[in-house]
Amino acid sequence: MTHTPVGRTPLTRARVGHLDRSDVDLLGVRDHVAASWRRSLALGVDPGTIANRYHPDLELDSRLVRCAQPVIDRLAEQVADVPVCIALTDDHARLVARRDTQRGIGVLADGNNFATGFGYGEGEVGTNGVGTVLESGESVHIVGAEHFVERLQSYACAGAPVRDPLTRRIEGVLDISCRSEHSSPVLHSLVRSAAAQIQEALLLDRDPGQQALLSAYSRADARADARGRRAVLAVGRRTVLTNALTQSLLDAGDLLALQDHMRFVMFRTASTDEGVDLPSGTRVRLRGTVVAVGDSVAGMVGTVTVPQDDAGVVLVARSRARTAGRPAEHTAGPVPGARGPAAASRAPAWRAARATVAGALAESPTAVLVLGEPGSGRCRMLTDTDGELHGPGNVLAVGSEQLTDAPGPVADVIRNPDPDRLLVLRDVDRLPDAALETLSAALDDPRPPGRPLRIAATASDDAVGGPAYGALLDRFRWSATVPPVRHRSADLPELAESLLAELAPQREVRLSPAAHRVLARHTWPGNVAELREALTGALARRPVGSIEPSDLPESCQSVPRSSLRAVDQAERDTIVAALRDAGGNRVAAAGALGLARSTLYRKIRLYGITD
Repeated sequence: MTHTPVGRTPLTRARVGHLDRSDVDLLGVRDHVAASWRRSLALGVDPGTIANRYHPDLELDSRLVRCAQPVIDRLAEQVADVPVCIALTDDHARLVARRDTQRGIGVLADGNNFATGFGYGEGEVGTNGVGTVLESGESVHIVGAEHFVERLQSYACAGAPVRDPLTRRIEGVLDISCRSEHSSPVLHSLVRSAAAQIQEALLLDRDPGQQALLSAYSRADARADARGRRAVLAVGRRTVLTNALTQSLLDAGDLLALQDHMRFVMFRTASTDEGVDLPSGTRVRLRGTVVAVGDSVAGMVGTVTVPQDDAGVVLVARSRARTAGRPAEHTAGPVPGARGPAAASRAPAWRAARATVAGALAESPTAVLVLGEPGSGRCRMLTDTDGELHGPGNVLAVGSEQLTDAPGPVADVIRNPDPDRLLVLRDVDRLPDAALETLSAALDDPRPPGRPLRIAATASDDAVGGPAYGALLDRFRWSATVPPVRHRSADLPELAESLLAELAPQREVRLSPAAHRVLARHTWPGNVAELREALTGALARRPVGSIEPSDLPESCQSVPRSSLRAVDQAERDTIVAALRDAGGNRVAAAGALGLARSTLYRKIRLYGITD
């Protein structure tokens, strides 16, 4: 901001004219100030009073506050001779910290509700050095009559956004406020410099994995730029970094699907160079390398190339033609005749697995192994795909318990197969050696002429079995791995609605937008099975109508960083229930639980409880 604020008299006249007629030309008013006045007027802000709200349940010892405090202290020393308030807000314009260089300016700030716990968004107090920063995304210096509310026109404020150094998302605002006569462009420079220092502190406060991912992404982006600009994407457990070219090449749905795919791949291989078919029909080439810290996977950094013809046109149509030639990959839309959570997917890894399964089931004899986490839909994929190819009702699924107790009858079915029936052996990685050996022997025995065996099995993708387990796997000819639900985030809304249709087929029941957001934040360690259980519980609470977050199990509002013991789960559920009863008010919830507010905040972070 290099312009000098215009004089008070013409500025005041422009503001009065704007209040009389919202469409009046704001001549002589800086563009960002004029835009803020228009927003303030449209939001119904009263120019004659300060009507901001107090928020009693703010977290005043957050990571942002912790990282900012030393910077604020140094800044206060730099401007100790000037009466100023240095304030830090969260990303909702609510003050979480304030430091005064002199008592008098603090008293004035308190009189204007510019104090810890109060909100200073544009929708409450109009143009100012906090709310206007959040609205514009840029630093601002608001002086005197540039404020929309009259009571603030004796003051000046310089504010700058504090961004997450990885995601670039605004985490808060740093603001310096003073009387107008003490204002100086130097304050604007100081606040921008201090905000950058807080961002650096946030970066250093990251765990080693996130720092390693950022470093690897920065190196890859620099190399890509040196080679003529390439799309670069870094995906961590909770972090995504992209350069501008990536966002211009891929739409939101394709980008989300590619992120899911990279999270799936990064736990399975150290590097990848593969073609990936995205939901839009575009086929991209992904070259990715895993970023590891010790034995832990921090993420994957990759370059993305979209094939183009000689005229530079992205080859979407040709990509669709190629994928359409694969018998059952189903790149878009539901599978004809199929129903349920395995019917369709936007996830490239899921569709690749389905293509492999379809190819195996189309051949005779059939021997396909489907790997994945328990509850991820392995058996459902086999059932739906076989139903599409050979008609419904031809699948016999046998559980690991039955195979353990009585493998002999199943062995007889293998020796004398029904060529129209697909036999699915579920969770073979859980079988004892005796059952594994019985099944292997049956697979080696000759079968009657004209009666080919159609067999499939499911197992965990991280199973470590002995020689008997390995010998059974040797009898299979194809394998595919189904990704877990957490790597199919784009599919979650359809998965949930499909399960609701199964659980309550004749009812008018749906998930509210807020409930969908709760489901999206959960990591679903139990996969589709856990989602089904959660929706079953929600239907018990609300049999018809719109399912709200309070109808979902407490576990859905928790994203812990590690597995929880039963006692931890019980405590987590109690805290979530108390927060729901208090309408999200953490102070009230802490009182109801008999906990100190700091203790409640610590446990919320520990259990990853979402708002």
